[in-house]
Amino acid sequence: MIGNILNSQISREGISIVTIVNFICFIIKSVGKFLLTVVSLAALAVIGINLFVILSTSSNVVDANEINQTMNDDVPILVLGAGVVNNEYPSQILANRLDKAYEIHLENLDNPLIMSGDHADQYYNEVGVMKQYLVDKGVPSEQIYLDHAGYSTHASLYRIKEVIGLDQVVIVTQGYHLPRALLLAKGLGCEALGVAAEEVNSTRFEREIREVFARLKDFGIVYLGYEDDQPEMNLGFSLEHSGDLTDSKEELN
Repeated sequence: MIGNILNSQISREGISIVTIVNFICFIIKSVGKFLLTVVSLAALAVIGINLFVILSTSSNVVDANEINQTMNDDVPILVLGAGVVNNEYPSQILANRLDKAYEIHLENLDNPLIMSGDHADQYYNEVGVMKQYLVDKGVPSEQIYLDHAGYSTHASLYRIKEVIGLDQVVIVTQGYHLPRALLLAKGLGCEALGVAAEEVNSTRFEREIREVFARLKDFGIVYLGYEDDQPEMNLGFSLEHSGDLTDSKEELN
């Protein structure tokens, strides 16, 4: 009699354990499906936003020889910084951008040029190096203006519109970077064309990956009200004066 009762109790406990195990497996599978769905939707959002940024700005990308057909001779050529070496010469990526700006200059001799980059201190003067590179090629020094506070793509475009007060600009950077720069310009109400500089294949993959996520951030700035770091509002200048007056950051303060 007692044995039958014990066997019945063990049987019931066995069923209970199996039920619990099955329930746990069900929860794990449900959570796994949910996470897979979330990851899939996030991946689709990343792909979708990147495609939108690229496709929505593609009509604003032109060849260097098309600038004078669509822009006036007072529209500045904006070169976005990309690092300098030992505060003496531009990185290869930046040199390619400057070479493309020089190519545009030869076809548009009257257009001013704006170098926008990082001049955090006297030991890192990106825009000064950029200007010297073009001056060494024969571009008149007074035609080149320096934006010393272009610490990011957003900061450079924001300052073009809100600090320097320009409504049109030609942006020079690599092709992977142009869609985001053009998107930011559009969001700021600045009419912009983009000209692609030659790529540097040795580091292209890493830069392309970073750009995927950078496009997400700047899409958020333009369309979703995301607030990035506030760009500096000082160090402005007028294109009506000589670009040499912008060489000294201290004198612009």
